[in-house]
Amino acid sequence: MDPVPHGYGPLRCAAVAAAAVALISVAAGPSAALVPDAVPAGAVATAARGPSYGQPALDALAEVVRGDFSAVTARFDPALRRQVSPQVLEQSWAAYQAQFGRYVSHGEPRQQDSGAGTVVSVPLRMAKGPGEFRVTFNGDGHLVGLYFLRAGVPVPA
Repeated sequence: MDPVPHGYGPLRCAAVAAAAVALISVAAGPSAALVPDAVPAGAVATAARGPSYGQPALDALAEVVRGDFSAVTARFDPALRRQVSPQVLEQSWAAYQAQFGRYVSHGEPRQQDSGAGTVVSVPLRMAKGPGEFRVTFNGDGHLVGLYFLRAGVPVPA
């Protein structure tokens, strides 16, 4: 049975790091996430009309893959940076790889507008099956959400 509704496992970023680590472990079943908001079932997003964030999303993914979690968290907006440490991000990535296998490669980024900002989804090829790396950018180009997901999780409206 899927322990996380809709396969999205959100973490409340205001939680202390120790509690966040525990939640990441629980959420790692279908996905591990580092964001404050859940995704409504059946949510649909529209194509993005603003600046392109495909390359910054790929840059953040490259930093995750090479283990440079401090560089990734430096991309966070100030509020998220205060709430999610490089160590929490590292533990989330480790839990995700325990579930989906090691990172093998990625596909082309897809960008969509959402109520939370501009969302960029990057399909992942993991050793045990498909996954998805998803980041949400605010209007200033900072990350306000970062997700390690199973493939097919809808983008919030």
